[in-house]
Formats: sequence, structure tokens, C-alpha cells
Amino acid sequence: MVNNKSRSGLYSALIALLIFTGLMVYALNRDSNYVPSQLVGKAVPMFTGATAQGASFDLSAVAGNGKWTVINFWSTTCVVCRVEAPELERLWREDVSNPSARIQFVSVNIRDEIKDILEYQTNFSLSFPVVADMTGKISLDYGVYGTPETFFVDPAGTVRHRVAGDVDRNTILGFVDWLAKNPSMSPEQTIEGFGRVRAGSTRGG
Repeated sequence: MVNNKSRSGLYSALIALLIFTGLMVYALNRDSNYVPSQLVGKAVPMFTGATAQGASFDLSAVAGNGKWTVINFWSTTCVVCRVEAPELERLWREDVSNPSARIQFVSVNIRDEIKDILEYQTNFSLSFPVVADMTGKISLDYGVYGTPETFFVDPAGTVRHRVAGDVDRNTILGFVDWLAKNPSMSPEQTIEGFGRVRAGSTRGG
């Protein structure tokens, strides 16, 4: 016969197990690469600069003009960036370069020499232009902790999410779709949304 003390201990163990299971499920649905950003929910910081390819760039001519904007920060010494690079090139070639595309892509290199940026692009067969943040001011304004980091900006120019770590093409496209369908989600719900999108995406597919 089970006494009250044993029954109480059993209930406590079951409750602890349920709490642990719930936390595990919640954690798995969250974005493991999420880093809080004070920019989420605010207007994207505008910037101007020169590209490594020798052209001038003004973000105000891109962001907030009716299309989603994906801004990616990277550096040539970043190992994870090398995994991400082919995916971003595919996004640029197959999706962004299409005149009817609803996504714009902005690549920002942090503090590398122009020659190193161009050599890196040659080595990884990258064709997209790169804004050269030679002084690091742009990344400072965005609160970038490290590389790579990616910001998702809605068609009105509001920052909706920030990802620390690599992202692949299918996750970017899927998450933009998710954001478009869920315009009023809280930051916490958006974290979970990104986690679900990433879990359901197939890299390179």
C-alpha cells in the first residue's frame, strides 16, 4: 500500500518531469542562434558606404521601399561565414537578382581590407556586392556581436528579427514568408517561429 508520503513524492517527480519535458520542447522550438537586439521593432539604421567593387551604396534606397531586406554581416576570418557563403550566393543568384523578387540582400563586411574581401569572393565564387565597413561603424550601430549575423527588415523598414550564426537560403525564404504572414508576433513568438522554420528547411534543396 502506498502511503501519503510516497504518493506525494511520486506526484512531485511527475510534476518535475512534466516541467522538464515542457522546457525541452520550448527550447527546441526556439532559435538557438537568437541574440537579443534593441533594434527589433524599430526603424532599421540607415547607412551609406562604398562597396568592395567600387560602387557607392545607400541603404535608404533599398530598405523600407516595399520589399523585405536581409542584411548580413560577415568577415573573411569567420569560419562559419564560409559555410554560409554558398547559400547566400544562391539566394542572390536565384532569388534576389530576379526583377520580380520581393527580397533584397545587403552584404556588409566588417573591417577587412578590400583586397581580402575580393580574394574571398573569388575563392568562394561570390558575385553579390559587398559594403565595406572599414571602420566598423555600421556594425557598431547595429550592435553586431560577431559574425555572421543577419537582420530581417520588413517592407516598411522595421527590423523584425536578428540571427547570430549562419543561415541558409531556404531558411531565409521560409522565414520571410512566416514573418509576412505573422506581422503582429511578439519577439518571443518570432524566436519560436524562426526555430520552426529552420527545423523544417532543407539546406541546398
